[in-house]
Amino acid sequence: MDATIATIVSAQLVNQDVYHIRLRPHLPMAAVAGQYVEICLDNGWCVPYSMANDPQPGGELELYIQHFPEGRACDQVIRALTGRKEVPILVDGRVAYAPEWDKDPLILLSAGCGISQSRSIIEHRLAGTSAQPVYLCWGGRDDQELFELPQLQSWLNDRRFMADLTLESPLQGWGNARGYVVDVALQRLAWMTELERKRARVVLTGSPAMVNASIARLVQAGFCRDRLLADQDYYSPRTLTPLTVEPVTA
Repeated sequence: MDATIATIVSAQLVNQDVYHIRLRPHLPMAAVAGQYVEICLDNGWCVPYSMANDPQPGGELELYIQHFPEGRACDQVIRALTGRKEVPILVDGRVAYAPEWDKDPLILLSAGCGISQSRSIIEHRLAGTSAQPVYLCWGGRDDQELFELPQLQSWLNDRRFMADLTLESPLQGWGNARGYVVDVALQRLAWMTELERKRARVVLTGSPAMVNASIARLVQAGFCRDRLLADQDYYSPRTLTPLTVEPVTA
């Protein structure tokens, strides 16, 4: 698989350590909502980050990336995205929105920057004609793990959509839910019938521990295991050595 060069349109902090990245590929890319972008480094590492928008032909790709200075690959990615004008990228990922999803309830459970994949999928779903409900539960340990998401209010104006924000250890004055993402979600979704739970497609984004614990709870609550989707079930690290890049033709 060949990488494509993308212009770095912007790299802006949205909280103390999360960057909102906007990329403009030089060539058309077959990207689908829910997939991830791999940032390819000079040493051949290709580091994946979920897309944070519904990709359009010829349009930009957005990401939310949390900077972990102690993580060698992550630190190099942030240095490249904040210090260069262009970067090679790939698009991949088997958790991708498909037309048959329109027939089913859609649930997205996200921790921290996992909101990237959720935002991509929600944007695509709400832009379509599906009448099935969409539920988002986004959370973190504390308020340092969340950030302003401008799209949220417009989604809430859509009668098909509902959402909860939750923190495990909120400060005084927090006005939303309290607890683990999966616990808050199951409480909110208590109205779902057995059939609706079996039909629902659930996308989980977060740490492996969060995803695995959530899957166990959801299966116990009657959700169908083969409809619980997480990138960690499919992703395997990729390196390109030497790095190959598609040429840009005039």
